[in-house]
Amino acid sequence: MLGMTNFAVCRIQKIKSWASLIHSAMHTTRAHEIENADLSIKNVSLIDGAEDKDIKEMFMEKIGAQKIRSNAVLAIEMLLTASPQYFRPDNPEQAGFYIQERVDNFAAACTDWLLNRYYGKVVQAIMHLDESTPHIHAYIVPLDNRGKLNARELFHGRYKLSELLDSFARAVEHLGIERGIKGSKAKHTDIKKYYAAVNSKSHHINLEDVLPDEEEAASISEYRALVKEILQPKLNVLNNQLVHQELKLREKRNIEQAAQNSERERRQLEARVQNLSWTLELWESQANLLRDIPLESVAYHLGLHPHPKYQGRWVSANHTINITGSTFYDFVGAEHGGGGAIDLVMHLLNCNFREAVAWLYEIFGESETLRAVTHHAREQATVIIATEKPKQFVVPVPDENKWGGVRDYLIGARKLPAALIDNLHTAGLIYSDEKQNAIFLMRSLPDGEVTGAFLRGTYGYNNTFYGLAKGSKRNKGWFHFTTGGQGEDKIARAVLVKSPIEALSVVVLNHSLTERTIYIAVDNPHCLPVEFLSYFKEVVAAYDADGEVRAGAVLKLLPQTTRLKPKARDWNQQLILMR
Repeated sequence: MLGMTNFAVCRIQKIKSWASLIHSAMHTTRAHEIENADLSIKNVSLIDGAEDKDIKEMFMEKIGAQKIRSNAVLAIEMLLTASPQYFRPDNPEQAGFYIQERVDNFAAACTDWLLNRYYGKVVQAIMHLDESTPHIHAYIVPLDNRGKLNARELFHGRYKLSELLDSFARAVEHLGIERGIKGSKAKHTDIKKYYAAVNSKSHHINLEDVLPDEEEAASISEYRALVKEILQPKLNVLNNQLVHQELKLREKRNIEQAAQNSERERRQLEARVQNLSWTLELWESQANLLRDIPLESVAYHLGLHPHPKYQGRWVSANHTINITGSTFYDFVGAEHGGGGAIDLVMHLLNCNFREAVAWLYEIFGESETLRAVTHHAREQATVIIATEKPKQFVVPVPDENKWGGVRDYLIGARKLPAALIDNLHTAGLIYSDEKQNAIFLMRSLPDGEVTGAFLRGTYGYNNTFYGLAKGSKRNKGWFHFTTGGQGEDKIARAVLVKSPIEALSVVVLNHSLTERTIYIAVDNPHCLPVEFLSYFKEVVAAYDADGEVRAGAVLKLLPQTTRLKPKARDWNQQLILMR
């Protein structure tokens, strides 16, 4: 079965009556007997609105007091699954068998997708494990952005169904599950037909119907000859059919692979076109912001008029101004040059910056004045950038005499292994400063240049101080280290956590990971080393229990991201509770 593609399966069923909804929910919750279901296996509730309420009550709470049309779609039943070979890659035909880790990963990805895409609209989601292939039934209230029942806006039409499949495929893509061929002529199968096909019994040849009775032959050799005479023609036909079928399957796989490659290239081209469009819009908006008020207009409103002989010169009784683009020069009196509308107003009216802005606002309005202020600020910023040098980061001075206190805090209070702390201290990544703060060095990726330091107070009782050393650059470097594998192995995955102590805790709790892994402390998606992380096939957002927003933002930037949550409030608390 090597090389077979794992396809994502998403089917929807529109439900227009309460009776149909209740009947469907009874089937999903196994309220009545189900053919082909193994009653000894317990199904898993992934999302449950309220255990003490029936399905209609839960839907009515979401719908509220709005008037329901007679032909309205009350509910959407959604079935989510994947090709059988995803759940049991070694033997897809072995109905009822699955690899638990793959089921758990699929359930987690589907749950996150349902909650993120249909936030507040998902009433129930249950994973069935008691039939041939694991699958999820989810019930969604089709409310639009105004809170009205409107299944047409959410699910009607080829484009919206295609976008639904695109979205679901992206949610499970990191599991090695792909979308079917976009634009395929294959017809959509509704949930009932799909459900029946998945659980149908396979047909097979019964030898009892074709083998001759033993009495028909006088000896074993005669019986063997008789069996061969009866079965050989049938086997010859089957062999020929199998060879033909294998050729067709091979051709079909080649076509599917070519189609998948084409689809992947199409998506990449779509993304590039969209990015180019966004870039163009950004450039246009920035160009508008950078555009200053034309100096000719300012000169005109201040009473100057064009020189009759010299183009570009504007004159009055006291000034002869030469204008070139956004710069000007006054040839009369105390000669003066400058750039931008605000400078010109300050010069001609002999006023300060605030008075110049007020005059521009009265004459040109708010938007034009704001652009003039932006231009003025950019001109000044350009001069500052060219002349002022930022203060460079200075590495906190180590104090080895205070290291014992920091070490005791990390090992005693935080329950981190002594060997791990000592190794990182020997490598110079963790040490103490003169105030007994734990210093966690921040380094760039991938070259390892020191760009900052994270500080954690350890002296005294209940010290809660933490922060950055002066001059640290959060978007230029991170506290990070690698574990697992051999020293020369290529890093296989990246694990993102909120803080250095969380990084040290999660590596202890996930010591079973044998592949080489890099752990990175980064608490804000805006400071992610996106380019570095984009090369990894697996990125794990191991943020604490309240880190859903942070993890969701990482997922948008890095679609290969999976979520890993601690069982306690955070990873260090979980480690402490286990020790």
